[in-house]
Amino acid sequence: MPEWKIHDKWAERMGIPSEISSFINNLIDFPKKCQEYINFCEMESDARIYSKGRPTSMTAADFTRHDSSRTDKNIRAIQLKFLRQKGQEFVRAWYLHNILDYIKWWLTEATPEVVVSIEDMLQDKRLQKKIGDIQDPELQSVRSFVFTYKDEILQDCK
Repeated sequence: MPEWKIHDKWAERMGIPSEISSFINNLIDFPKKCQEYINFCEMESDARIYSKGRPTSMTAADFTRHDSSRTDKNIRAIQLKFLRQKGQEFVRAWYLHNILDYIKWWLTEATPEVVVSIEDMLQDKRLQKKIGDIQDPELQSVRSFVFTYKDEILQDCK
């Protein structure tokens, strides 16, 4: 996916501090190293893993891998819950990171021989499946931002 300097560049352009962008880069790409997220999962009942109706010693953090929030709705929900308590900028940075990764994936893996617009990549149903609730105001804010700078973002993601 795009290098972190690309994620940091666009987070900065969106007004997100570099400390937040760096935190999100680590959470998404190296979640096992994010102790604050691991601690949150240990304390959060929604993050507990149950077996036969009983809580186990495992949490969502045990199953969180690189980019797993784009493939696992439960991990996505736990990460967003964790980030919402930290503030809107963390949520927006999380959405931006995931959208940039998704755009890069489209450009290099999904259909490299076919030109696809950002509007096609970020259709409601695709975003809903891979990134999150399309009605989420933070996601809408990031999506609008990406549409505004789509030519530059496409160039950076190639």
